Amino acid sequence: MTRVQKNRLRALTLVMLGSLAGSASCAGDPDNPPAIEFPSHLQWLNVERPLTLKDLRGKVVILDFWTYGCVNCIHIMADLEKLELKYGDRIAVIGVHSPKFDNEKNLETLRNIVVRYDRRHPIVNDTEWWLMRNYGARAWPTLVVIDPAGGVLGKVSGEGHYDLLDKAVEDLLKKFHDSLNRSPLPLALEQKRYEKSLLAAPGKLAVSDDLVGISDTLHHRVVITDHQGRILKTFGGPAPGFADGSPDAARFSDPQGLLFADQGVYVADTGNHAIRFIDLKTDKVRTIAGTGRIGFVTGGEHQALEVSLRSPWALARDAHWLYVAMAGSHQIWRMDVGTGRIGAYAGSGAEGIADGRLSQASFSQPSGLSLVGGMLYVADAEASAVRRIDLKAEQVSTLVGTGLFDFGDRDGPFREAMLQHTLGITVTGPRTVMLADTYNHKLKRMDLDRGVVSTVAGTGEPGRTLPQMNEPGGLALLGESVLIADTNNHRILKYDPASKRLSEWHLTHGASKGK
Repeated sequence: MTRVQKNRLRALTLVMLGSLAGSASCAGDPDNPPAIEFPSHLQWLNVERPLTLKDLRGKVVILDFWTYGCVNCIHIMADLEKLELKYGDRIAVIGVHSPKFDNEKNLETLRNIVVRYDRRHPIVNDTEWWLMRNYGARAWPTLVVIDPAGGVLGKVSGEGHYDLLDKAVEDLLKKFHDSLNRSPLPLALEQKRYEKSLLAAPGKLAVSDDLVGISDTLHHRVVITDHQGRILKTFGGPAPGFADGSPDAARFSDPQGLLFADQGVYVADTGNHAIRFIDLKTDKVRTIAGTGRIGFVTGGEHQALEVSLRSPWALARDAHWLYVAMAGSHQIWRMDVGTGRIGAYAGSGAEGIADGRLSQASFSQPSGLSLVGGMLYVADAEASAVRRIDLKAEQVSTLVGTGLFDFGDRDGPFREAMLQHTLGITVTGPRTVMLADTYNHKLKRMDLDRGVVSTVAGTGEPGRTLPQMNEPGGLALLGESVLIADTNNHRILKYDPASKRLSEWHLTHGASKGK
């Protein structure tokens, strides 16, 4: 990443709350403010017991203030893991989960998320933002560094600070070399309690004339079934990676959006910041866009294999154009599959909910797409909104939603309806759109003629007993029914509009892998 790219990204997306630069020389200085003790009422994950500052004395501590639906928070997890691998037990990363959405406060749901994101350090659930407020954090993610003597060195917000953190940690470890605590923390990882299942956190779905595709996200693979749920082929898994080739050799990382076309399946390989193509004639996977590294580009047109993408999350197709919900840059991108050129199509790159011309509009972590009749419908997750792009008029408009912090669970006219971090969307009829209202754990219907949103399935509470769901993330139309990726329940559901019945869509083993 060039200096220009870094400065541009920070100008667009980062809120700098402090600087670690030049502060390392003050480490251990009595004038540094002391770290704040963790309140005893907070709930912890990944540990045998709640931690105290005494447990952390003698270690360099990085407090990661995050909220699990935030794509920027997801992006920095790789940096934190890299630091943990480099420095081992001399440092302690503590995830301070300070939820934005009401649904994110649920401890059992957070437990699923910790497993899904493979977070292997202590997590404390700061549901009322007590720690966040007292440390002066005002954005997600914010990283606070505490020296081994218990003094707060500084804080920084946003992405792109690995080198700064690495230098600060290295300097602190040298300064406190004689008093470091190298004992491991009392970890009890949630992943060890994770129930093995055929699917693990399935994110998105796609349907063709005879096949169904499932992004088996936590297993890092794509599952192909027939319309009866018989598994015919799987590609990738079980571990994350970035490799092309045969079903067994190919590797994905947290795949999400799928799209059947060109006798194969396009895959939004979110964790690899890439777009992949599964050729179902040859059973080979190849990369068609992205470098495998996270990108910082928000404008211009590029050769697809030479530009680094930023968390592609969903896909749609119109003739030779492949549309990509680029959640990490808050934009919709477009790729010419014939020429292999790709670039930003709609959205300035600023996070927001502004309508208007393509380049002037803004999105907030778009995570679902559905295209019909020249209209591209967008599930705009962080704004809890449904947006629409008129491809001919090149105009963006908002159907439901008003702002980044306006969310809830309210049916009714579009102008009054409220959603909560909706991830999935599919057009099911000439004037009907279905939504996976993810954090409300519901399937909702939008009547475009009447301008009304209504709930068709789900109770509003997370659970496994039907009609409950737990963060449905993806939708696809199978005949007259709607398939639902019930993400945190690790299963696929089917909703029949005629009978208004919600049932589990069971998978069975069919042909051998890759055959």
